[in-house]
Amino acid sequence: MIKFSNLLDSLLLNSSKKKKIKILSDYFNSQTQKNKIWALSILSNSFASQLIKVRDIKELIKEKIDEEMFLYSYDYVGDLAETVSLLWPRNQIKKLHSYSLSSFMNDLKKQKSKDDLIIFIENFFNSSSPDEIYTIIKILLGGLRVGVSNELLKESLSKIGIRTKEEIEENWYGFSFPYYGFFEWLDGEDLPEKFNNKNLFHSFMLSNPFDENLVNKINIEDYRCEYKWDGIRAQITISSSGKIYSRNGEDISNSFPELKIKSNKVSVLDGELVVKKGNIIFSFNELQKRIGRKKVSRKTLSELPVHFICYDILFYNDLDIRKLSFEKRRNFLSKYIQELNHPNISISSLINFNSWNDLRSIREKSQNNHIEGIMLKNKNSIYKRGRPTFCWYKWKRDPFLEDLIIMYAQRGHGKRSSFYSDFTFGCWVDNKFKSLVPIGKAYSGFTNDELKKLDKWVRDNTLERFGPVRSVKPGLVVEIAFDNLNFSNRHKSGVALRFPRFNRIRWDKPIEEVCLLDDIKKLIN
Repeated sequence: MIKFSNLLDSLLLNSSKKKKIKILSDYFNSQTQKNKIWALSILSNSFASQLIKVRDIKELIKEKIDEEMFLYSYDYVGDLAETVSLLWPRNQIKKLHSYSLSSFMNDLKKQKSKDDLIIFIENFFNSSSPDEIYTIIKILLGGLRVGVSNELLKESLSKIGIRTKEEIEENWYGFSFPYYGFFEWLDGEDLPEKFNNKNLFHSFMLSNPFDENLVNKINIEDYRCEYKWDGIRAQITISSSGKIYSRNGEDISNSFPELKIKSNKVSVLDGELVVKKGNIIFSFNELQKRIGRKKVSRKTLSELPVHFICYDILFYNDLDIRKLSFEKRRNFLSKYIQELNHPNISISSLINFNSWNDLRSIREKSQNNHIEGIMLKNKNSIYKRGRPTFCWYKWKRDPFLEDLIIMYAQRGHGKRSSFYSDFTFGCWVDNKFKSLVPIGKAYSGFTNDELKKLDKWVRDNTLERFGPVRSVKPGLVVEIAFDNLNFSNRHKSGVALRFPRFNRIRWDKPIEEVCLLDDIKKLIN
């Protein structure tokens, strides 16, 4: 456990990507097979205990120290794992053990009830260093926050065997805990028997943001144009099992049963999930009502039918066509959609244009709430994971901008755990300027220097405290940028903003100049 704790410390303290890759590859090279398996599971967020929750850890520490001391310390530190590791009574610590990561995790798995698990954790804490206690809590609750993505893991794993990052990427989603044959495959052995890399999730090809400077760098005749739909990127695998995957490779098939399609041959489609009834595409807010459901009622299927707007195809009846050009893949896609003849699947139409001015006009006129802008795709581009240059571009509409008032602030996480960095903002209910209503939250768009100033302002203007949240005196105006907005029954204001973020802080602007709720609602198309 000490070595894994040291690994997390090193990753947290180093922001350099190259250093993180070196730290990870050195760790994997130095560990036993069992330790490597558990480390990969934890670092890729594949492990989380279902038995224990945040409140259980809080109750455990409250039994050891004064509750008020814990609450003050937690408020100051901001991170539960760090707080508990610092406060756990040192006089309770017995002789330090020499548990390996795999030994600890195997013993952890043996605990079948919450009571057994809490006893096990308490005993372990009593013989552990603060670093180990911190690590154990992070493992139990998830959310390591050490700046390690799956991409970083793949790159580090490519340094410890003979497989390239591209090979690892291709087969990544075919392995899961306990990763049978994975590390052997990295060292040169064959893939495990019955390994089917067609029936897996395949990492998406992504787009780069469009910049006006590109007008002079790319040939407009090489590009095709589509609308950028405001839905959820998804991948449909039509096979003997029939799967639907999110952009992160999560199996979301149960949420969208009308799109589970089975076939003896494997075909893989790339596109956007939207809610569509008749010829009307509903707002993203309606689509959110379908997300995360393990079982969908007949009523929901009828009221919120999901439609898949397909814009690419990776496999066509067992044939891998990712190496073909976009234009040739479109021909296969058009043919396959006709063959499939599914009422909930259609092809994304290409938009005719002749000049950059045509494209600018199309982009700005795409004001429907289910369209974010346009996509430009190179007709010669192969389907390549990641963000290859000069291939796909997203040219989104300019964001909406509104001045709003900070109402609440919450402590952040990780490096921001000591700062109030998550803000709830609102507008006036009416022109009496007496009542505010919250309409959104934002935690990005400001610099580190601005964060320090915001944090000080929150502390100086606090009205009430609600755990990690503070309500503040109405007095600070911020200009919020957001991509879209829709009516919402789930929000007190009746409005939901899409991807709100700080655009600038209006330190000197009077709060009376902030807009009314009706002004916000008038922006909805």
